[in-house]
Amino acid sequence: MTAPGAHVPLLDVAEVCAHADGAARPLLDRVALTVEAGLVTAVVGASGSGKTTLGLAVLGAAADRVRLTGRVLLAGTDLLLLPPGRRPAARAGVAAHLPQHPETVLDPVRRAGGTLTELAALGHPGRTERRAAGRRALTSAGLDWETVRRRFAHQLSGGQQQRLALASALVTGARLLVLDEPTSGLDPALTRALGHTVRALADDGAGVLLLSHDLALVRETADRVVVLEHGRRVDHGRTADVLGNGGPGPGTGGPSPRTGPAAARHRATRDLLAAERPTGPVPGAAGAVPAPAPDALGEVTASEVAVRRRTGDLLTGPVSMAFAPGSRTALLGPSGAGKTTFARVLAGLTTPTQGEVRFAGRPLPRRLDRRSTAERRVVQYVHQSSAGSFEAHRPVLDQLADTARLLRGLPKAEARAGATEAAEELGLDEGLLRRTPDRLSGGQLQRCALVRALTARPALLVCDEVTSALDTVSRQRVLDALPRLLAPAGTALLFVSHDLPAVRALAEEAVLLEEGRCARRCEVSSLCTP
Repeated sequence: MTAPGAHVPLLDVAEVCAHADGAARPLLDRVALTVEAGLVTAVVGASGSGKTTLGLAVLGAAADRVRLTGRVLLAGTDLLLLPPGRRPAARAGVAAHLPQHPETVLDPVRRAGGTLTELAALGHPGRTERRAAGRRALTSAGLDWETVRRRFAHQLSGGQQQRLALASALVTGARLLVLDEPTSGLDPALTRALGHTVRALADDGAGVLLLSHDLALVRETADRVVVLEHGRRVDHGRTADVLGNGGPGPGTGGPSPRTGPAAARHRATRDLLAAERPTGPVPGAAGAVPAPAPDALGEVTASEVAVRRRTGDLLTGPVSMAFAPGSRTALLGPSGAGKTTFARVLAGLTTPTQGEVRFAGRPLPRRLDRRSTAERRVVQYVHQSSAGSFEAHRPVLDQLADTARLLRGLPKAEARAGATEAAEELGLDEGLLRRTPDRLSGGQLQRCALVRALTARPALLVCDEVTSALDTVSRQRVLDALPRLLAPAGTALLFVSHDLPAVRALAEEAVLLEEGRCARRCEVSSLCTP
């Protein structure tokens, strides 16, 4: 029991374990950390290290079939001593959570403004005060109230959804903010702005637990850092002591010079720092990649494609692009510029209001459900947030094999072998693939989604922010392996990203969208100089 007058951290976690039914080892193994009011504590680690599980555990929450033990003191109350049904009330108004996948907390049938004013009722009794709180929260998250308040979540870009979810956490006035990968899907300017927002919230007295793979953001904002590996805390201390000093601000994508005793720290920390090196084209790499197959698939083209809302507002276009076999194109632009909308049109997931998509000179049906099996294979799209694209209760490997089995007609065993081989290239072993999706991290599921699309051997692979959920080690592995995986079928790549170093590594040509329109085309080398 705490002595009268003793200092009590805002969050005090000790000996926390998380056990999943049937798992050989715990998801979290005796993890300890504290978060003080006015300070930012960051948690870093490779995909699958337990960051998201820990983010839930500090709120007394867990995924299905996961049991928590240990101590979680939130403002002096041990959440794990309470029945699960009473824990939400204990943290209401005290703690707020921004999950890794924002669409899971955004109400699909409520407009943004109404959602925020309803949440603001926790700390603001009057209607005027609630509306003002919603406006402030949106502004802090980098969104304009008048622009966003009447929109539904599906009318926002991935980056805008991320910021709306952040506003939903801020509007409650919570003293503890648990932010799980808050910069995924944000362009560099918004990433820097969010880093300043997080720091300002702490300076105003909030405690922040930041779960992130963005080491530049962590250096910029965090006072202390914890490194996880396989669910265990393997390193911790002041941020400068663990991750070193220097380098550009968050989201710039540039090199990060490091000083301090990093070489003497745990191997997991050293691996994260080593993989943070600047990424660029490797001399002679083109010769190391196999030439496209002689029967490479034909060219995919988009001609004067545009999408408008029912109100007539332009979401994207008109845009015209061509993707020759083996080509690599980057699609750049700020959040909300129309990148994802255009990418979804190519895949038949969004119906254009004008223009058409062609393959080998023949029009593709505008809607995916009207495309034949052969036509569905032509364009494969990897979503920015892939967790919701997997069936919850089937092993991941079976779902990866389905694509090659259904679209290419491969026998089940051959389809499974091909998916396993591609997954191993991306650092995913077969044991992991035999799990159900709820047993994988967001970064692992992102790579699984990439494998699933690659097994179709499409004419065009559209990757929408596929590095946004990855730690530095996994990200580098994807950048190294993707050209090899694309080569056998001569698959063209459209790489939609804010990650400029990754663009330099993968793409040859860049197209910049601004307000839905093509503002510039250029060689990547001229646009993305280090």
